[in-house]
Amino acid sequence: MNNVEIYYFSGTGNSLHIAKELQGLIPETKLIPIVSLLDQTTIETNAEKIGFVFPTYLTTVPAPVRVFIDKLDLRSSKYIFSITTRIGTMCVSNTFIKKALKKKGKNLDSSFIINMANNSPTGLKPFGDKNWPSKITKEKIAELEYEAQLKLKFIKECIINTKKHLEEENFVTSIMEKVMSLMTKNIKSEIAFCADLSCNGCGVCEKICLSKKIEMVDNRPIWKKEAQCYFCYACFNFCPMQSIMVGKLYSYKNGRYSYPGITADEIEKQKFKG
Repeated sequence: MNNVEIYYFSGTGNSLHIAKELQGLIPETKLIPIVSLLDQTTIETNAEKIGFVFPTYLTTVPAPVRVFIDKLDLRSSKYIFSITTRIGTMCVSNTFIKKALKKKGKNLDSSFIINMANNSPTGLKPFGDKNWPSKITKEKIAELEYEAQLKLKFIKECIINTKKHLEEENFVTSIMEKVMSLMTKNIKSEIAFCADLSCNGCGVCEKICLSKKIEMVDNRPIWKKEAQCYFCYACFNFCPMQSIMVGKLYSYKNGRYSYPGITADEIEKQKFKG
């Protein structure tokens, strides 16, 4: 039995990086990609300590992580924690996770938030930020990484010693999570991704699309309407030609972001078991 199991979801590498770093700090930790398990009716866990690592989307929990937690069999777990990566916005994921775990007779013992670089030029804004790449400098990434490493040391001690620690837990975040969950559940939303004429048909976008929404047709990417988008921005950020645009909101070729050292192959592997 593994001492710790960490289930992760990551579009452009921030959360995968954090999961890998934590695995390096805690012996006998197993990393398991969430997307690879979503076709199962029930997802069985084996460790006594279970963790979720994921980015915040619209201040709350991404859709695939919600589905994953709903399917989890947590009978073996004695300590459950979550780590959310964000760009500095409000994070209200605790409320959803606590409610979902309560249905299973479990509690969220600890939650942690780590600030990382922004992978989206739009985010919560109604229009794209044309200056987005200029804010993701090497210096800024290094500063965030330094702070992340300090936080990871604290997280390690909490997990090893089964210490309880809940971050950003208050009445306001509780109300906000209910509102955002309702919005994401009832509103049919799409990001108007498209590829311009510089697309060379390499297929990287189809390869790393975690929701399998992208299909190459005549060497051009098509975003299938019937498939759900996970809003991970992997296709946008890993396109080697910067051909993928966000509709009319962002059509600039002035840079993209993925966590340094995390490859498209590592993102793609989340779709496969084992």
